[in-house]
Amino acid sequence: MPTYLFHVLRNGRTLGDASVDLDTLCDMRWEALKALHDIALDEVSSSDLDETLTVIVHDEVGSPVYSATLTICQPLPVGSSPGS
Repeated sequence: MPTYLFHVLRNGRTLGDASVDLDTLCDMRWEALKALHDIALDEVSSSDLDETLTVIVHDEVGSPVYSATLTICQPLPVGSSPGS
C-alpha cells in the first residue's frame, strides 16, 4: 500500500503534514479533497477574511502527484460586521 505525504497550506503558509497509507489514486484524491473540506470548516469558518487552502500530495519518493486548492471569498456588505 503506497504512503502519501499530504502537505497543507493556508494562504501560502504551512499548516502541517501528514503521511497516509492509501490503496488507490482515487482514495488519495478523496482524502485530499476531504482534508480541504474539514480544514475549511475547522479553520476558516470563524474568520471573515478571504482564505486560500491548498493540499499538495507527494508520493513515497517525494514527487508531487496531486494538488487541490480551495479559495474562499467572503465579502461582507458595506456596514456589516462578522457574526451579525
